Amino acid sequence: MRVFLQDIRYAVRQLRKSPGFTVTAVLTLALGIGATTAIFSTVYGLLLKSLPFTDAERIVALGETHPQVKGGTEATYPDYQDWRAQQKTFAQIGAYSTLNPNTISLTMDGRSEQVHRVLASGNFFSVLGLSAQIGRMINEHDDVSGNNHVAVLSSDAWQRYFSGDPSVVGSNVDLNGASYTIVGVLPAGAAYPAEGEVWLPLSLLDQPTQASRVWHSVNVLGRLRPGVGLQEARADMETVAGRLAAAYPATNRNEGVLLAPLREQLVGSLRPALLSLLGAVVLVLLIACANVANLLMVRAAANRREIAVRQALGASRGRLFSQFLAQTLVLCLLGGALGTLLAACALPLLRLALSHAAGLDLSMIHSVSLSVPVLLFTLGICTFTALLFGLLPLMRRASNLTEALHPGDRGSTGAKSWSRGALVAGEIAVAVVVLFLSTLVIRSFQKLLAVDTGFRTDHLLSAEITLPEPQYPQGGPEANRFYERVLEKVALSPSVRSAASINVLPLKPSQVMTRFLIEGAPAPAPGAFPLAQIRYVSPDFFKTMGIGLKEGRVFEQKDIDQPNFFVVNEAFAQRYLAGRDPLGAKVIVGVLSANPSKVPVVGVVANAHDQGMDTEALPEIYAPGFGPHAVLLVRSAVDPEGMVSVVKNAVHGLDPKLPIYHVLTLDGLLSDSVARQRMTAELLGLFAFVALALAAIGIYGVLSYMVVQRTREIGVRMAVGADREDILRLVLGQAGRFAAVGIVAGLAVALAGARLINGLLFHTSTIDPLSVSITIAGLALIAAVAVSVPASRAASVDPTEALRAE
Repeated sequence: MRVFLQDIRYAVRQLRKSPGFTVTAVLTLALGIGATTAIFSTVYGLLLKSLPFTDAERIVALGETHPQVKGGTEATYPDYQDWRAQQKTFAQIGAYSTLNPNTISLTMDGRSEQVHRVLASGNFFSVLGLSAQIGRMINEHDDVSGNNHVAVLSSDAWQRYFSGDPSVVGSNVDLNGASYTIVGVLPAGAAYPAEGEVWLPLSLLDQPTQASRVWHSVNVLGRLRPGVGLQEARADMETVAGRLAAAYPATNRNEGVLLAPLREQLVGSLRPALLSLLGAVVLVLLIACANVANLLMVRAAANRREIAVRQALGASRGRLFSQFLAQTLVLCLLGGALGTLLAACALPLLRLALSHAAGLDLSMIHSVSLSVPVLLFTLGICTFTALLFGLLPLMRRASNLTEALHPGDRGSTGAKSWSRGALVAGEIAVAVVVLFLSTLVIRSFQKLLAVDTGFRTDHLLSAEITLPEPQYPQGGPEANRFYERVLEKVALSPSVRSAASINVLPLKPSQVMTRFLIEGAPAPAPGAFPLAQIRYVSPDFFKTMGIGLKEGRVFEQKDIDQPNFFVVNEAFAQRYLAGRDPLGAKVIVGVLSANPSKVPVVGVVANAHDQGMDTEALPEIYAPGFGPHAVLLVRSAVDPEGMVSVVKNAVHGLDPKLPIYHVLTLDGLLSDSVARQRMTAELLGLFAFVALALAAIGIYGVLSYMVVQRTREIGVRMAVGADREDILRLVLGQAGRFAAVGIVAGLAVALAGARLINGLLFHTSTIDPLSVSITIAGLALIAAVAVSVPASRAASVDPTEALRAE
C-alpha cells in the first residue's frame, strides 16, 4: 500500500506537469460519466429501486380489456367481486376507485379545501402490505354500509391540513358535508395512488355503480401467492374471464383480463424511453472512454523510451502497471467526481421534466436521486476504466531498448497508427448510432407537434370545481343553476371572450363511455355493441374551444333543461352514420337496460384529439348538461393566467367555501401531454451533440498525433517533389477511410437498432431517408472540421526543418 501511495503522489506530479492533457482527459470522462450517472439514477429510481410496499414484486395490477378500447381499462365492481371469489392464484385481491369524482371537499375552520379522494376496499392496504404511521388502516369491518364513515390520511395531507398533530386520529372531519372519523395516517412516501390525500371505504360507491357491469369504476390490485408466477396468474384470470363471458354475454363477451406488475403501472409508458436514453448515454460514455484511450496511447508513445529504459534497468511489468494504474486512477476518480457533480446538478431538471410526463405516478419521482447503488455504479465505472487504461501503456511498450531509442521511429506508419485509426472509426460508428436514433426521435417529435389538435389552446384557462353533496345533490337542478350562474358571471368580464364547461379536461379520456346502437342498424351479437365516449358540455363549449361545426347546430341554452339531443364528431359520423343523413339520426343508448333511449343527433363537429395528440381522433358523443364535477374553460383576450381571479370571484360570489383547483392553461396542458416525447427528444439531441463533439475531438487528436509521427515521412515526400495538395490528399485520404468505415458500420448498427425504439416513433419510419441523410451529412461535416487543422499543419511542414530534426 505504501508503494502504491507513492505511485499516486508521483502520478499527481506527472499530471500537474501536463495540465492540457489532464484537463482534457478529466473533462472528457466527466461528460461521459456525468451523463451516464444522471440517466442511470433515473433508471434505477424508476425501474430498479424497491417500492415502498412489502414484497412489491408480488403485487399485480389487474384491468379489463376490450377490443374497442386502447390498452386496459378499469374493472366493473361486479367483475371485481367475481374475480375475488373465483381466482385461485392470488393471496388477496383488493380494489380502489378515484372516480365519481376524484376529489372531495374538506371543511375546516369555516373554509374548504378540495382534496383528492380514494375509495379503497377493506383489504386494500393489506394487499399493499402497508401499516399505519399512527392509528390504523381501513379494514374489512369498515367497508360495509353503516360503518364506512372512516378516513385515512396521507402523511402529506396530515402535515398540510392538520400540522402533523397526532391527536387528529379519532377526531371527526367534515367531508362533503358529512362527518368522518380519522382512524389513521399512512407512512411518508407510501401513498397509493400518489395523488391521494384521503382514503375512504369502497362501499361508499353509489349503488348503481356497484350493481353495473357496464360502468368500469374500480382499479384492482392482487398479491400473488408464494411460488405463483405472472403467467400462471394470467392463465387463471383468463379462465375466470371466460366464465364471466359465458354468464354475462351482453357485457363480458369480448372482455379479457390484463395483468401487469405494479411497477409497470406506476412507470406507465416511460420504460422504453428510459431504456433508450440509457443505451444512448452508454454509447456516449464509450466515445468518451475511446477518446481518453487515444490520449493515453499518445502519451504512452511519447514516453515509450522512458518505459524501455525502466524495463532495461529491471522494472517489472507489475511495477510499471502500478505506476500507470495510479495515474489513470487519479484521472478517472477526478472525472468521476466531477461527473457525479454534473449529475447532481442535472437531476433536479430531470425530476422537473418527469413531473410533467403523462402516465408516471408522481410518487416515483422522489426515487430519482444519487443513491448508494448509483454512487457504487459510478465508482465501478471509474475503477474499471482505470484498470483498462492502466494496461494501455504496457500494451504499447517497445519490444526492446534499441528499438525504443531508434531515431527513425518517428516515421512509423504501421500497426500503431492503424490501431488508433480503428479506435477513431469505432468512435465515429458509435456517434452515428447516437445521431441517427436521436434524429429519428426528434423527427418523430416534430411530426407530433405538427398534429392539428382540432381546437385552439391559446388564451384558454381551465379550472376544476367539484360541488359537494348534499348541498348540490347529484342529478338535481342545483348544480345546473350554479354552473349557469358562474359562466354568466365569468362572461361579464371585459377580458373574457367566452366561457364554457366540460366534465373532463381536454386531451384526457372521458370517464363516461356508453354502448349504443344506431336506429335502423342491425342489432349486433351479445357483447358486440359499439362503444363511444360521452362528454357533457355547456352550450358555448364548441365556441370557446374553437371546434368547428360541420353540419347542423350545436347546443342552445334550452337544451340544458331538456337534455335530449346529441352532437357527434366527424369520426363518429364517418364510422356509424355513413350512407345516411347524420342530422336526425337517432342514437340508442342504454341498450343493455330495460328502457333504452333514442336520442337524435342535431349536429356534427370537427374531430378533436381528446385522447392525446399521438392517438387518432375516436368517435365521440357530446351531450348538454352539468354534473357535480366540471372543468371551467375561459377564453380571454389577455394572458389567461390573469383570469384566475375572475373565476375565483365568480365562484366565491355564489359559494364562498367552494374551492377551485387544478388551475392551468390549455397551452400548458398541451405541453404536458407531450412531455415524455419532448424529454426523450431533447435528451437524445443533447447526447448526440456530445457524441459529435467527442468524436470530433477524437478525430482531431489522432490525426494531429499521426501528423507529428509522420513528420519525417512528410518531409521526405516533399523533398522528392510532393506538393501541398499531395500532402493534403494523403492526410485527408487517411481520415476519409476511417470516417467512411465508421459511418458505414455505424449506419448498419443504427438501422438494425432503430427497430428497438419503434414504439417511441410517431409516423416516422425506422429507415427514414431524411434521418439517414442528416446523419451522414452531420458526421461528414464533423470529420471535415476535425481534420482541417491537422491536414493544414501537415501541408505546412518545412522539409528542411523536418529532416534536420531527425
